[in-house]
Amino acid sequence: MKTRHISENTSEYLSGGARIDVLSGLQPLEFQQDGDLNGVSDLALSTSDAGGAQISLVHERQSQILSSAGILGAVNIWMVEASSLAAPERNCLVVLNAAEDVRFADIDAVTHTPNIRFIAVAPICVSEECVGVLSVMSSEPRVEFGQLQQTQLMQLARLAGALLEFRRDSRLGANAISTLHRDEDRSAMALEVGNVGSWVWDLRTGKFTGNRMAYTMLGLSPNQQVSGEDVFRAMHADDFPAMKSAFTRALAQNQDYVGEFRAAASGQWLLGRGRIFERDAMGKPAVAVGVNIDITETKNAAEKTRLLLRELNHRVKNTLAMLQSLARQTLNRTSDPAEFMEAFSGRLRAISEAHTLLSDREWSGIGLVDLITKQVEPYAVFDPAQIELAGEDMVLPPDHALGLGIALHELATNAAKHGALSVASGHVRVSWQLEPGLDESRVVIHWIESGGPRVSPRQVRGLGERLIERSLDKVLSSSVRLSYPETGMEALISMPIGERSDSVTR
Repeated sequence: MKTRHISENTSEYLSGGARIDVLSGLQPLEFQQDGDLNGVSDLALSTSDAGGAQISLVHERQSQILSSAGILGAVNIWMVEASSLAAPERNCLVVLNAAEDVRFADIDAVTHTPNIRFIAVAPICVSEECVGVLSVMSSEPRVEFGQLQQTQLMQLARLAGALLEFRRDSRLGANAISTLHRDEDRSAMALEVGNVGSWVWDLRTGKFTGNRMAYTMLGLSPNQQVSGEDVFRAMHADDFPAMKSAFTRALAQNQDYVGEFRAAASGQWLLGRGRIFERDAMGKPAVAVGVNIDITETKNAAEKTRLLLRELNHRVKNTLAMLQSLARQTLNRTSDPAEFMEAFSGRLRAISEAHTLLSDREWSGIGLVDLITKQVEPYAVFDPAQIELAGEDMVLPPDHALGLGIALHELATNAAKHGALSVASGHVRVSWQLEPGLDESRVVIHWIESGGPRVSPRQVRGLGERLIERSLDKVLSSSVRLSYPETGMEALISMPIGERSDSVTR
């Protein structure tokens, strides 16, 4: 027996886009255990006096049975169900005797239950799209299926459609709420990661609510009712008046509220931003929303930069004065421009290298080993091993480092021209130690040359010696003493050192 195919119009209807969209919103597994749908099937069975009843979703190539009742069980009558949905009018399709109906004469070939003769099918519509059917059937043909029975079947089909739509909307609503909660959780997490507290202030009741970060920033408890006044009182006393004035002014002028303040509990700096979200019928502000952003690091960085610039400005002035003095003294000692440039550029380079080291440490000080290395090692032209350093590293304050840098430069250049570093056999030992005192500790530095030309005290002190002796003029209670044993020049430098001279771990 040849199986009859549904018409082209039927196929076109079953593959319609809007209908497919509605079907995709229905999850058959959710309805197959639905007691209400089973009740509709039972009612259809009893009112039609049939052998079986079922509710199906009709797809393009098959039906999916959601509920069935009667002795026939679930029956595959997709051909009839599909034809019913494709009909232009949404009426009840009745087949009194399938064996004699030319449309469905071969129905036995496509049903799992043979000899189905009577079938009545009513369309089930959801959101105005017919996606399923309520069917009643028997193995015996009928002479008639009256208008009253058809009307009852259509009413039950509409009831089934309403149940499907209700269940679908409930599920979609639950999914939407779940998605909303998930999005809210993501937003809340993003705000917390960014140290942002979000808040809502009901200006009619004064009630303030916010996320966990908003309460934490202000030192408030989320378990207690909080008012807007509580928020202002949570601000630092010095910042509270300006912030309240800014908020009141923003409300009055219909502007965004912006201000910076410290939280009284933690001292954190917060940036507050807000605006009117809702107004009442009279146009008065009703609800304000906003955020508090932790800007403590930004404020600290700005303050650190301000202090650093002030320190730098002070140091630049001192350095310019020092350079002016060096230039004057160097010029007084020579009238030869080339000799002046050589002497002055070396001293300028010594100051520049000390400044570079200070800048690298943001003017917090210089490690003593780094300073000595920078100023002395370049003059060991025969062998770096000519320089010996002995002592535990420590951090020198800026004034100490600049003054000592000049002294070391003059000692090194003198050794390279006339002393131990002028010959390959020469050696310079720089050692230092920290000597604790009753009022303050001192660092004592020994410069000892050996292996170089024999030394005899000069009758007239040169500029280098005077610079060495005066290099630490800005460091109170410091001293420099030079001596000239035959084995080589020696220098003893003593400086008071404060708490900033903590030892450096190398």
